[in-house]
Amino acid sequence: MVRPRTILSVAAVALLLGDGAFALFLMVTAAPRPATLTVEGTFPDYDDGRLGSNGSNRVAFAFEIATRLPWYRGQVQALSVALTAQPGPGVRLVKPTTLSVSLQRWDAGVRRTLEGELELLSLTGPDRWTTSNAPMHISPNVDVAGSSFFLAVALNLTVEYRDGSSYGIGGWEPDARTTFFDIRTGVAPFGAVALVAGGIGAALMVVQSRRGRRPALGESSPRIPP
Repeated sequence: MVRPRTILSVAAVALLLGDGAFALFLMVTAAPRPATLTVEGTFPDYDDGRLGSNGSNRVAFAFEIATRLPWYRGQVQALSVALTAQPGPGVRLVKPTTLSVSLQRWDAGVRRTLEGELELLSLTGPDRWTTSNAPMHISPNVDVAGSSFFLAVALNLTVEYRDGSSYGIGGWEPDARTTFFDIRTGVAPFGAVALVAGGIGAALMVVQSRRGRRPALGESSPRIPP
């Protein structure tokens, strides 16, 4: 007859093995995959050093941020950024020098910066740049997790116009941001511990079953007669 204690032991081992396998399955199915986040914005007309409305003096920018999603709490994230400019016909030259990327989140209606990095830009083609020391790295604190995170960019640049004037600015930010993404809490350590514990429990049950009757807790083994 199968003892209740045996049934409980089998159920506990099965639960540990099942929970561990499920946790690791979630990690595998949610493993970070390559993703591109895009920010677009238009630098306005600053011919003669004043904000104007001449569309031919504007510059359209596109920032393509290559990363891997989802992010996980406490992990360093590598970012590769490609910048493209489309200057208007009144612009002679666009010279961006440095780019900053920051991890942000809305908190009670206030946009808060959680982490960021600043890098120099290198020209890779006509009106195309990338970070000189690619990739950039974002290192959120270990307590940063949840949903609705996004990346924001800021640019230091100089624009030269065909009439001979120029305008430089530091920390220009497009109005747009990336789409929201999550920073998840990893469950792999729990899954590994559960599998190990379940495996040890199963091994002990097998060993005890081969020895015959397993004494209950507090029950002494029968003494072998001389």
